[in-house]
Amino acid sequence: MKSLSRGLDVLLGVAGLEQGATSTEVAERLGRNRVQVARSLHSLEAAGLLDRDARTRAYGLSWRLRTRAVLAARARLMVEGPRILREVVEATGVSAFLAEVRGDGAVAILEDVPSGLSWVGRSYPLYCDDAGQALLWDCTREELETVFAGTEFIAHGPQAPAGVAEFEARLIAARRRGYSVVDGESQPGVFAVAAPVKDFSGQIVCALHTEGPSERLAPLAERHGGIISEQAERLSALLGWRP
Repeated sequence: MKSLSRGLDVLLGVAGLEQGATSTEVAERLGRNRVQVARSLHSLEAAGLLDRDARTRAYGLSWRLRTRAVLAARARLMVEGPRILREVVEATGVSAFLAEVRGDGAVAILEDVPSGLSWVGRSYPLYCDDAGQALLWDCTREELETVFAGTEFIAHGPQAPAGVAEFEARLIAARRRGYSVVDGESQPGVFAVAAPVKDFSGQIVCALHTEGPSERLAPLAERHGGIISEQAERLSALLGWRP
């Protein structure tokens, strides 16, 4: 059991370093004997859980392990997501969704819709979708330019952004706020708040958002935004994200 525990500690130590690490760096991070750590790293590599860079000699999580972890996180999202959505609906009284990026659009993958009108599988342009800002939360200006290269910013709603610069300004404001507010962008009179959901690697895998009429929901933006951001963080934690 001790050897298993040591091995798991070493594996987690490597997982916590995005760029990988040598045996010395892992030992220093864990405060452990370098020889013991080196043995554990060698065993984990032999088991296919770690890969070693031939040039830098640094260890990193193997693609085999990463792939399995991604599949496990996806499975958990599909189990825990509906529970989170139900709690959001109970707290806000409006429809709640989980959406992800597909191509240049955002698509709802899970929903809890009191009205019964399903939006799952429908795609909307990222620049004006209710979840668009949350899905592109971590993007730099350069990355946004790449995402929207060739995109025609059609005004699906009266408040839809006219270009990348306007979208970025709204995204920056959303980051400061802790959640995005989309009012009359995807459709006239439609209001939404959204927040990103991350997995164990820190990658944004989807966005949690509400949707409803602007007239009723705009005055509740701050309250609903707090609920959405809190539940998005909770779902992220369930997927293994640790800030």
